[in-house]
Amino acid sequence: MLTLFTKSVTDKDFLRIFNRLCVALRETQDDSGVTQSVYFDALKDLPPPALEAGAVVLMKEQGRRFFPTTAEWRTASERNLGDLLREAVQPRDEPWHDECGACGDTGWERRGCDGGELGPCGRRRKHAPHEFAFVCTCRPTNRTFQRHQWFGSGA
Repeated sequence: MLTLFTKSVTDKDFLRIFNRLCVALRETQDDSGVTQSVYFDALKDLPPPALEAGAVVLMKEQGRRFFPTTAEWRTASERNLGDLLREAVQPRDEPWHDECGACGDTGWERRGCDGGELGPCGRRRKHAPHEFAFVCTCRPTNRTFQRHQWFGSGA
């Protein structure tokens, strides 16, 4: 289900959603296709469910008399993307625990360096002991880290 949110909208999907919004707001179609092309270029990076949810919100918006700008449509889509993702995330069956013991699901693994010359941190000169961090290998598969990337730190 989450893979739906990682792919961008295709021109065929976009045209279907765009046409529904045109009909709902009684917007006349541009026969040259220029309007659709401009809107597609501005919104093509959004996932199809978010783009469609944004269009539905705009269709139902009280008092809307004009076709939305690309920025209005993007704002409505992005506002609904978080809600759609929260619905798609499967709840855990097991009790809470860090998926990765090395980074605590932050995506950054912390290590200590005892200083000296050419320590594990990569410094080439003599230096004092310190901690340093590097990208954890769990990032691509860690569900908690991925969820935080989509929702922000409040997930």
